[in-house]
Amino acid sequence: MIDLSYFFLGVLLWLGCCGLLVTLLNDTSSSSTSPKKTSKSDFLLTDSLLNHQKDIVQIEELNKQLANKIHQLALAIKKNEALEEELQITSDRLESNEDQYLEYQQNFCHQVKELENQIKSLENKCLDLTTKLDSLPEELINHWQQESFNLLQTLLANYPTAKTMVALKPDLPAKNVITLLKPLDKLLAKWGIESIGKPWERVAFNPQIHYSDEENLTTNELVYIRFVGYIQGNLILLRAKVSRTLPGKK
Repeated sequence: MIDLSYFFLGVLLWLGCCGLLVTLLNDTSSSSTSPKKTSKSDFLLTDSLLNHQKDIVQIEELNKQLANKIHQLALAIKKNEALEEELQITSDRLESNEDQYLEYQQNFCHQVKELENQIKSLENKCLDLTTKLDSLPEELINHWQQESFNLLQTLLANYPTAKTMVALKPDLPAKNVITLLKPLDKLLAKWGIESIGKPWERVAFNPQIHYSDEENLTTNELVYIRFVGYIQGNLILLRAKVSRTLPGKK
């Protein structure tokens, strides 16, 4: 707030000047009613009146200065009120920003805590998966062996009987033995394994899927498949064995 001491001092000066002016006017009126004594007294009276007029002029000047000061003081008070209002607005904004900062800080701490909990949860899951992974290969092997046995169980059950039949009857027709090996076709189909070519089929030589004991075979040279190969999707499991001639032919 603006200090009002200057305002009250100006008011006191103004009141004092007014009192002095009234006193001088009273002296003037009383001197005008009194009878003239001497010319010297008239001279003194004239001088006093002149001084009195000078005082009046000074009082008026002081009054003007006082009015100007009062006006400046009023403007200063208004300016101070505007500054106080602006200061209050700034203070309110600071309080609002502080509240927002505290809110942001609380949200940040909450998010950090949630992330820490998620990290801890992921670490626990990772440990659990690692533990399961250690025992996974054995489980997969056991599962694969069980599934393979289920597919081959007919072949495994018939194979010993087939060996005994061939030993006792060497002239046993081959188709009877082939019938016992049909479960192999089902197993290959189950695994998505396909044969490369057919036995004794004539094909163009491709070194990516064919191989031979003969030398100097060139790409796209016509050859015969002696033993088929196998492929699973794009993976070549076994290349087919080929030759330029069939068995028993030159």
